[in-house]
Amino acid sequence: MKRFFVLYSVFLISGCPGPGDRMPETVYADVKLKDNSPCVLYPAKLGDRITSIQIYNEMDEPFRKLFDDSPFHPAYGQCLPMFGYHFNPGKSYVIYYGLDNDSAERQKLIQADFAIDNESKVINKEHGDKNIP
Repeated sequence: MKRFFVLYSVFLISGCPGPGDRMPETVYADVKLKDNSPCVLYPAKLGDRITSIQIYNEMDEPFRKLFDDSPFHPAYGQCLPMFGYHFNPGKSYVIYYGLDNDSAERQKLIQADFAIDNESKVINKEHGDKNIP
């Protein structure tokens, strides 16, 4: 009987994600090449601010940067910043931008999934039926 109460208490405390949780909305973005560097475009809105960036590839250590104290405000129609990260041909990358806006119900996670071939061309990965801005 004691086991039942312990197990029941664990379930009450832990919970599961549901409609009331504030999970970020994932928005998929395409990448193009601009001045020999990858360019992630997102239609920024007034009040948008980048709170974090994470860049992953299959070989190197991930790049992570948080902007808790001084968020970065993206400009409409311009590439999202890479904050000095260097991309190499022949590798695949995934970039995540945490985006917040006081006028939005929940945060957004902008995701760009792409590869740079050996001829320095950007190849966007398939997103299936996901929305691409």
